[in-house]
Amino acid sequence: MHAGNSPHAEYDVIIVGAGPAGCSTALHLARLAPDIAARTLVLEKAHHPRHKLCAGGVIPDAERCLQRLGLDISEVPHVTASQAHFDFAGRGLRMRTRGNPYAFHVVRRDEFDAWLVRKVRERGIEVREGTRVKSIHVDDDIVRVETATGTLRARAVVGADGSNSVVRKAIAVEEQHTHVARALEIITPPRPETSSHVQTDSYFDFLCIPQGILGYVWDFPTQIKGEARRCWGVYDSNIAATEKEIPLRLALAEELRRHGFDLAEYELKGHPIRWFDSRNVFAAPRVVLVGDAAGADVLYGEGISPALGYGEIAAQAIRDAFARQDFSFQDYRQRVLDSPLGKSLRRRTFFARIFYRLRHPTVQAFIWRRLGWLVRIIVNTFLIDWTLWGRD
Repeated sequence: MHAGNSPHAEYDVIIVGAGPAGCSTALHLARLAPDIAARTLVLEKAHHPRHKLCAGGVIPDAERCLQRLGLDISEVPHVTASQAHFDFAGRGLRMRTRGNPYAFHVVRRDEFDAWLVRKVRERGIEVREGTRVKSIHVDDDIVRVETATGTLRARAVVGADGSNSVVRKAIAVEEQHTHVARALEIITPPRPETSSHVQTDSYFDFLCIPQGILGYVWDFPTQIKGEARRCWGVYDSNIAATEKEIPLRLALAEELRRHGFDLAEYELKGHPIRWFDSRNVFAAPRVVLVGDAAGADVLYGEGISPALGYGEIAAQAIRDAFARQDFSFQDYRQRVLDSPLGKSLRRRTFFARIFYRLRHPTVQAFIWRRLGWLVRIIVNTFLIDWTLWGRD
């Protein structure tokens, strides 16, 4: 049971973080184990709507995750990227997601996350915002969650607090493998008069790989309060050590200059992305990790659909833990690895390790300009539509 807003309240489950992973876990608990959901608390250090750096791509896998929860992405302000261009130095291939007349939707995370939190509250789950978790301490029969306003207790805790997860630091103190990618991002107005990009399309340009940045520069259509904008950024997977010839900021500035923008005129923000490795720590007694705290996609840096997918796996594990009264979560890692999401993330890590070794500009140009047929097969067969795998 729990005792309302008492600073020493006790809950069945405390979810730390009210982003897509934390909200998905809560919503799946409401669907799978409503009695546990009624004794669940979601903690969020900020107040929604709160700013979150993210390009905001919502691919069909994310849409299907939402549909399983009875949610419709059309309720959230968004734009649709008609096609996705995968280029090297401005030339390459175009793709749409299989079976759809578009590539993906693009949301702003402040609006998307606030919408998810509203849905969590509508399902009767308590969400407490403006509550920063300072640390967690796992005892034999309880987890103590220390906040600035007091100590909370839970029989199980979900770490959904992102790449710099406080929960993860508490349970992965001896972890040998830590993998963090980097991204920089800006928002600009559209500039069709100077940019060669189609303003309804999204772009991934891998021109920075030969310079030691193992990722791409992106350009997505987006909107802010209904007005058209472009979201630009640069992603570096950091999947291998390289001698970087230029910093991320300069790589982004050079690409922007080719499209008529001056980076100095815009606010540049950066954020880490913890990426998935099968050797990662995923759980400990009474604690499970989801979303970026567990590991996002390294190949593209995609985070939204994995975050939503982790929530279902965690909710199932929590439901079963209460049914068995066994909170060791010894099988959680294997649940993740054996799930369609885990298989997709493992494959993306595998392909990233191969692809980002191919750093010569001639090789990259050949891949994107001549091997489009092979890229499409790999993407459609092994990397996306994981929400359809193993389902009728």
